[in-house]
Amino acid sequence: MSHIAVHWLKPWHPTGSDPGQIEAIERELRKEVASGHPLFGIQVDAIGWRSDRDDVLFQLRDGTERVAVVHLTWARNGPENPPWPITVLYADFQTWLTVGMLADHVEYTEVG
Repeated sequence: MSHIAVHWLKPWHPTGSDPGQIEAIERELRKEVASGHPLFGIQVDAIGWRSDRDDVLFQLRDGTERVAVVHLTWARNGPENPPWPITVLYADFQTWLTVGMLADHVEYTEVG
């Protein structure tokens, strides 16, 4: 993902600049994803998080422009059984902005 200015809509936020926190989130994803999951074996970068859920936005480093919203379980017992952690893939960051983030924002503001 190129570094573009993004207006994050609530409840989404950028991951911030704490490399320790970002690495912990990425490590948790690697721990939870098992063979058969769409993200198994794919390197990712955590780029955003949803403040009202355990959802994290990841940029996939697989040669595509895809991003994924993953609902981490934070279970202590290792890999989850697919389809957990629940994952929604988007073709690219722009698609997520206009489809995923916008829908989440509407849902969040209607409920909140």
